[in-house]
Amino acid sequence: MAEIKGLVRALRSGDDAAKTAAARTLCNLAFQDYNRDLIRYAGGVPPLVELVRDGSAEAKFEAAWALSILARNNAANKVAIAAAGGIAPLVELLRDGSAEAKRQAARALGNLAADNAANRVLIAEAGGIPPLVQLVRDGSADARMCMRNLARNNVANAVAIAAAVGFEALVQLARFGRVTVDNWLIVSDAGVPAKRKAALVVAALPDSVPRENKDIIASYL
Repeated sequence: MAEIKGLVRALRSGDDAAKTAAARTLCNLAFQDYNRDLIRYAGGVPPLVELVRDGSAEAKFEAAWALSILARNNAANKVAIAAAGGIAPLVELLRDGSAEAKRQAARALGNLAADNAANRVLIAEAGGIPPLVQLVRDGSADARMCMRNLARNNVANAVAIAAAVGFEALVQLARFGRVTVDNWLIVSDAGVPAKRKAALVVAALPDSVPRENKDIIASYL
């Protein structure tokens, strides 16, 4: 525990190099399940979030990786990261980070969304879905995992994912209860509420959408 406390102090008061090294070491320690709780007890979550927000490119990558591991299979850490404001900077990293940082951000958000309904809502509200769609199109397995978690038991997110993918995805969701992105299955077995909402979205699209397409969807209302 003393080592973890020292690393958390470095996160708070060190220079960028020290913070980056501390985040990397905490990430390595967090691969041990019991250390995930110890890092939270030592106050490590808020400075890691701050590093994702304001650190150098390398520091953001290391901090996002640490948050990803902290959130994995740890319900208390999922809550703590969200409470510390961690979702918004991770979404920002999805948009503007390096390729590796985007991958770690997607993994962290996916872990935050797993088995946590509140975080699924927060990630969507922070604008996480459109950049995740782009990452899926770029071939990211972490983004695919994240989007599947976001859509699980969340009608609004399933429809938002389809809308971000495009018109054909909305039709696919309304008719078949699924969404694919470049042949990757992202939403599967969506229920009637998601199908109906997707159909309503299609029906409300502007007149530029061919009428015959709307008529097909109307039969699913």
